[in-house]
Amino acid sequence: MLPVSDALRCARFPCPRPLDGLDGPVADLPWMGLPLGERQDRAFVENGLELVSLEDVGTGPRLLVRADVALTPAAVKAMVEAIGASGDHDFAWVADGRVGNLARELAFGRDEPLLVYLCPGGAADAARIAAAPLEEQPAQERLVEFPLAPGQFSADVLELPLTERMVLPVGHWVQLLWANLLGIGPWLYRTLGGNNVVSLAWRLFWAVLRARSLQPMRVAAQYVRVGKGCRIHPSAVVEASWIGDDVEIGPNAVVRGCVLADGASVEPLALVEGCVLGRGARVQRLALAKFSVLCDRSMVGGDVQLAVVGTSAAVKRGAQLFDQAFDQKPKIRVEGRICPAPMGLVGVGVGARSLVGAGVRVAPGRALPPDVQVVIDTSNVLRSFDDGARGLHEVRGGRLHPLDDASRGTRRPDAQLG
Repeated sequence: MLPVSDALRCARFPCPRPLDGLDGPVADLPWMGLPLGERQDRAFVENGLELVSLEDVGTGPRLLVRADVALTPAAVKAMVEAIGASGDHDFAWVADGRVGNLARELAFGRDEPLLVYLCPGGAADAARIAAAPLEEQPAQERLVEFPLAPGQFSADVLELPLTERMVLPVGHWVQLLWANLLGIGPWLYRTLGGNNVVSLAWRLFWAVLRARSLQPMRVAAQYVRVGKGCRIHPSAVVEASWIGDDVEIGPNAVVRGCVLADGASVEPLALVEGCVLGRGARVQRLALAKFSVLCDRSMVGGDVQLAVVGTSAAVKRGAQLFDQAFDQKPKIRVEGRICPAPMGLVGVGVGARSLVGAGVRVAPGRALPPDVQVVIDTSNVLRSFDDGARGLHEVRGGRLHPLDDASRGTRRPDAQLG
């Protein structure tokens, strides 16, 4: 009898709905420095499998992945092992433990198959795929604690379950955000650390030498992969990151725990932490980007956190995309429904080719549609004033208007901020 991997035929099956808050072919969405479709291909190839078209998958044993799913080679390997142990019936992957609970939260209440095995016989049609029963598989998770600002959240620590066996949808902008954030740690660990004992030992040796220390944090910071043709200024700080080809990082910029795709750039004095930058994405001078996804050719000049900036979109200098609501947990819109944000944390989605102008601030959980330009109220922009003006004034209609003692008492406190 042939091994399972020799008999399996693998294919993608289509998404049941269009992208939500995102634009373009689903295969082009950014995930770990490459388009999603290419990452899917690599997950199967690393296990000796190859994706074919759904029409050519045949009637033998079949392993199918939904087109909008981020999955890792470790998940494919675990699924093949599960098929070998009990492959006499159809079933779909669902992780156990905290990872499984988080995956269900990110699915917004939908129990749909993402990675499916179909046993020999019958057609691989939509009805059969949808009917495949969910069977829990071991996630081999690790819980990692992240401290939160005291008094701003219901808990002081956020516990995130991390695993190399990832199977998550990315068709909604919030799903794309969390798939990248949950995947970046395990992926960097495996990619930068090595896939075998010899590689792990060799890279650890060189990391200790470069760090000149045995402290774990300082050693881990030395794990960096830099591609061809990169231009990284000597004063830049680049730690624990995967850097693609032709990437530019300017003077005094800081890049920590990031994945930068080919052609991305981080300008001088910018801070980028825990982010995934698509091809040609740019973080401008003095900008801040933390725990966000910047799609291909996007640009950030302001402050973003827990955000998704769509393809060719821009967040101008001085703009702020908020990542928390102080009065209540942020909510998001999913196919017309209002849902709580996963884990109570989410930023802002910016649609493809949209622009958030200088000084614009966007509340968390909101998603700008594609091809929208948002600017501040220009009536509050000072255009002319008298040379002899003295004392406290406010801007109305582009001009300065003095505030006397009587009017000050009737103004809100925030209106008196100069």
